[in-house]
Amino acid sequence: MKKYMLTAALTAVQMAIMAQTVNVHFKNGQTIEYPVAKVDYVDFSAKAADPSVTSGQAIDLGLSIYWASCNQGAEAPEEYGDYYAWGETKTKNEFGERNYAYYDTSTRQYIDIGDDISGTEYDAATVNLGSDWQMPSRDEMKELIDNCTWEWTQIKGINGYRVIGQNGNSIFLPASGCSYRPGISGLYYHGGESSFVGGDSEGKPVLMKERQFKVSGFTIRPVTSNPNAGGEPSDHSKDYLVTEKVTALFTGGAITKIGEKILSGSVLNTQFTNNSTEPVTLLAIQVYDAGATNWGNNALDTSVEVTAGEWKTYGVTLVTSMAKPVVRFTYRYNFKKYHVESIWEEKASF
Repeated sequence: MKKYMLTAALTAVQMAIMAQTVNVHFKNGQTIEYPVAKVDYVDFSAKAADPSVTSGQAIDLGLSIYWASCNQGAEAPEEYGDYYAWGETKTKNEFGERNYAYYDTSTRQYIDIGDDISGTEYDAATVNLGSDWQMPSRDEMKELIDNCTWEWTQIKGINGYRVIGQNGNSIFLPASGCSYRPGISGLYYHGGESSFVGGDSEGKPVLMKERQFKVSGFTIRPVTSNPNAGGEPSDHSKDYLVTEKVTALFTGGAITKIGEKILSGSVLNTQFTNNSTEPVTLLAIQVYDAGATNWGNNALDTSVEVTAGEWKTYGVTLVTSMAKPVVRFTYRYNFKKYHVESIWEEKASF
């Protein structure tokens, strides 16, 4: 009898522990709560990123404008974020004159959308982040270059500039390069016509202006005149209530195989399901070979809202042969990016 009572007591203790939470208290007063059952382990590192820094945080560098802590579309200062053509407000996979919204292929002429698009309907920051945010103007970008100290450095292995204001505050501009050659230098659009800031470890950044670069895919660092535009950092401690109910799945396809490899050109059908009670935004679909470090190109042309209880199906064509394809869906919930994956399993039928 005592043995059974002891077992019951231990079970009760275990359930009580599993119901507990880990509370992380930050110096800025923020507290984030994590369920114990969801915590694998806790460690401390001098290189840990400041959890209070979010993609929408406004940083005071002692200038005429406040600068966002991250690139548009990024969740951390070292992330490249999304790439845009000048004047376009949606990111895409390929960049060139043939698919540039403001190029007339019949006349081979650019369509005039103005000399300064900051804060307009052509400003990707304003359209996507709200009226508080915009692309920096040419003058604001020049102010950043002329009145701050630029140090070429690394954060988590990513090259870029730490830009330090005269008040000691700083931002990190990763060397995001362009869409087809990320990481080669720091290339950022601003609102001035077809202009961007370029720079690398060779010297101080400079403003450039080349009409042909309107069509290129560059990154954006938003600015704001409102120091509270970013608001308080988002609380993600309850995100698991949604993310646990988002799933990825292979549902079949038209495949050709040689031995164990599925050949390029095969089409794999995938399904993204949101069984939660909240909407999420699907950002990317990538298929890669299990064990590979390259996740492949984004098969999604534009972001897609997936409402509560909804699923979306997509056919993805393999561009390389794979032995064990993995589908990776990237989605956004509560202003944060998450990933869900599924590995291909051979079945007699789907």
